[in-house]
Amino acid sequence: MSDSQRTTTARGDRDPVYPLPPRLPMPDPTADPARMAEHVTAAVVPGFADAASVFALEELLSGGGLPTRVPRARQARLVVRTLATTATAAGGRLAPSTAFPAGEVVAFAADSPCSQCVLDAAPMIFSRASRSTLRRITPAAATAIAQYASFLTAPMITRGRPVGVLALARTPHAPAFGGADARAAADLAARAGGAFAGSLALMRRQSVAEALQRPRPGPAARQPGGLEIAGRCLPAAGTDVGGDWYDIIPLPDGRTGLVVGDVMGHGPQAAAVMTRLSAAAYTLADADLPPSELLRQLNRTALALPRETLATCAYAVIDPAAGSCTIATAGHLPPVLALPGGPARVPGIPGGQSLGITPASYGQARIRLRPGTTLCLYTDGLVETRTRPFDQGILALQTAIARQYPDLATACEEVITSLGDRREDDITIVLARIPNAPS
Repeated sequence: MSDSQRTTTARGDRDPVYPLPPRLPMPDPTADPARMAEHVTAAVVPGFADAASVFALEELLSGGGLPTRVPRARQARLVVRTLATTATAAGGRLAPSTAFPAGEVVAFAADSPCSQCVLDAAPMIFSRASRSTLRRITPAAATAIAQYASFLTAPMITRGRPVGVLALARTPHAPAFGGADARAAADLAARAGGAFAGSLALMRRQSVAEALQRPRPGPAARQPGGLEIAGRCLPAAGTDVGGDWYDIIPLPDGRTGLVVGDVMGHGPQAAAVMTRLSAAAYTLADADLPPSELLRQLNRTALALPRETLATCAYAVIDPAAGSCTIATAGHLPPVLALPGGPARVPGIPGGQSLGITPASYGQARIRLRPGTTLCLYTDGLVETRTRPFDQGILALQTAIARQYPDLATACEEVITSLGDRREDDITIVLARIPNAPS
């Protein structure tokens, strides 16, 4: 940053020439984040500033929760999403801003005042945007910024955690921002941060409630061609919802993806995390990612969740035409294969750490799945109890699925009855089989 672009922490004492309204209304936390941001910018433009923008940290809107800490890496960019921008046009009239349109994602450079005010948790006054920032924004945004001569950024912070940035600007015809201006803006930004966090929390509760109330489509509605599939997902005894899930995803070229996951715990909290991870897993699978890459990306999602999360997952891609299955696991128990007319076995596949611990990479294995072979994916609630360790449970599962059943749905019911009748934990089982060719 050059000398002409000096950024200073606002500590001056002069009174603001552009005073804030005598009583700034508290942003409404029940409003959606965009409406809340419009409320804030309307409170300061015109009168206190000639332009104002509210930016939210992108990780909040994609990850859904407050950051676990203030970022300390000074080389890191600040990735935000524009919630609202208000500016004055000629003659002091309000004009919609197209330079920073609502919904646009902006990556501010690490040396930018926006990044620094979040890092230092303090407002910043400066006279010119940094060159690195100008290189990252659109030409329209750079042209708009050139119209202003004084800038003020204030971090939106709640409970000691950053949630966004309030950015203000004045034209050359207005007095430059001073210390009293910065204190007033910091107060508004702090209250806006609290309202913004409350708005997100309300939206999360509503979306989780809707997800839990919405019945998940049954496997019969998503039976892919070239495969027989059946599955069951049951919450632990005494609970209405759990943290287990499974999904069936149609993929190109006649392939099918199978996801089985298990969030630690059971009940509404585990189910709330499950809705996030299951939606992310379905989206990643729908993008046709390899199993190992899907788990790597899903682990990143788990790490971004607002609370510490521990979950396991298995993802398999079955290719009936090739008679094969590619599978990867994250802290999950291995699959079981029931050979036609023969025993059941546990194939050797790479292990991987559970989701939500640290960033990780995962391996995958390609196994033969000839017609008539049944692939069994399951969660530990099926095989592990207080009196039966999981290794003994897996042996019991191998015996159970090696029996002859008229169909896979019956097999699911009978395996659950024989192994998991107590339902001490959530239970999920998914069976898939490439049918034998008609004789």
